[in-house]
Amino acid sequence: MHDLFPDLTVPYSLAIWIAAAYYGPALGLLIAIYLVPEKGWRWGMWEIIWLAAPTLILMVTLPETHGPTIRARRSRAASTSGNTIDVTFRAVIAALKDTIVRPVQITLQDPAVAVANLYTAFMYGTYYTFFDAIPRVYPERYGFTMGQLGLAFLSIFVACVVGGVAYCFYIYKTSISDCDDFSANHETSLRPALVACFLPPVGLFLFGWTSNGDIHWIVSLLGITIYAIGTFIILQCMSVYLPRIYPEYAASLFAANVLCRSLLAAAAIHLGIPLYGKLGIGPGVSVLGGSG
Repeated sequence: MHDLFPDLTVPYSLAIWIAAAYYGPALGLLIAIYLVPEKGWRWGMWEIIWLAAPTLILMVTLPETHGPTIRARRSRAASTSGNTIDVTFRAVIAALKDTIVRPVQITLQDPAVAVANLYTAFMYGTYYTFFDAIPRVYPERYGFTMGQLGLAFLSIFVACVVGGVAYCFYIYKTSISDCDDFSANHETSLRPALVACFLPPVGLFLFGWTSNGDIHWIVSLLGITIYAIGTFIILQCMSVYLPRIYPEYAASLFAANVLCRSLLAAAAIHLGIPLYGKLGIGPGVSVLGGSG
């Protein structure tokens, strides 16, 4: 996004990208609940292939357009002495250094990047742990069918729309263009998150203590929506903030962030069973809300 769009419009384009990534897990569950019982579990895998195939085709066919990369390749080609194998080997080593070493190096050496990555990972991990509470509530306490349970995840979509509109309206009214230098005053990108950080605990506590079967299910869905709005805005602010720290290493910053939050999310999906099994839905969700 930072390569494709001007600096001052990046927050808007990133909002669309973050919304797609954020709603993806909920949309996948909605589709799978209707698709897998009818067609079998393999169709869930086919669905991923169908959606990923166009992106894979673009990845292998589109030409390189990043200026520094093009200049670096031309420089290597001009300096080659005919030893193609040696040049290729050095190019592979350089690529591995850029893609593996640099993200870890930046994370370990810059406390701001490390804290941002850890906080984002925590929010994303909580998101996946919270997901495990939803199937334990609506079918058991409200008698939802599997299809109705899938529709309950539409509250995440509503949160993406509301959070995205609110964030874009804030950017439009306050105009992030008040600084001419893209990397100057990059902390201003976090201002919406200072307000949004109160929403996840509120939403989690509202969901946890109103999803008892006696209170109408719309109240607990409202809690999911409030929680998701806050998490969406926080992730959006982090995605704008990180590349503004070191604009020339934006790809490495995103790589480190994705690594941290994906690792924690992969572990967090295993926390729901013991958490809700021993404490119950209300106290278990309250643990997530209190830690947030």
